[in-house]
Formats: sequence, C-alpha cells, structure tokens
Amino acid sequence: MVSAIQSSAAPPASIPNRVTVSAARDSAAPAVADARAPVVMPPPKAEINIDTEKMRANLQEAIGRINEMMRDGGRGLNFSMDERLGRPIVLVRNLESGEVIRQIPNEVVVKVAHSIEDLKGMLHNEAA
Repeated sequence: MVSAIQSSAAPPASIPNRVTVSAARDSAAPAVADARAPVVMPPPKAEINIDTEKMRANLQEAIGRINEMMRDGGRGLNFSMDERLGRPIVLVRNLESGEVIRQIPNEVVVKVAHSIEDLKGMLHNEAA
C-alpha cells in the first residue's frame, strides 16, 4: 500500500501555493463584497382596463342565446343572472305545466346570500 505520494514537479503557475485568510471576518464591521452590485427593479405594474358594462351586456346576450337554444330544443332549462349577487341561476322547469322542478343554486341559498348582502350594507360604516 502506498503511504505517501511525493512529486518533484512544481505546481502549475495558475494554482496558488498558499491560501490567505483575511482578518475581516473577525472584525465587527462586515466586509462589502462588491460596491457595484446590480440593482434589481420590479417590473412596472400593468394597467388593466375592464369595461364592466360591456361585459355585462355580452353576458346577458349569451344567456339570451342559451335560453333560446334550450327553448327551441324542447328542454326546460332557463338561465338567468341574479343582479344583486352577480351569480348565475339555473331553473329546471316542467315544459307542460311550467312548474319549477329545481333551481340551482337552491332558492334558500339565494335568499341567505341576499340576506348576507343586506347585512354587509348595514355593517359598512362610511364614517370610518
């Protein structure tokens, strides 16, 4: 077994013979790595312009077309938007009697949501 390797050749010129450790680690002031470090700036915020009236009109038009397709296809589905909640309501009706078989979301859920919206209005304090 080889216990030691000895070389008579000198180390290459690109590799230093000694490593020196600075005493800056021991001092109280931290060492500054590079004074010219790049400054990272956040990207500018994008301006998003939304025309809510146009979106609402497009949604109402699409709901009208869907209702027309359902009526022409002999299906008892009716789509609408609850204006106060801004949520869609789907009604399943019996075509012969016009009776509502099912409402999605349930009528009770819609009433509770309306009550919550009313409560939000009462709790909002504009003076604060």
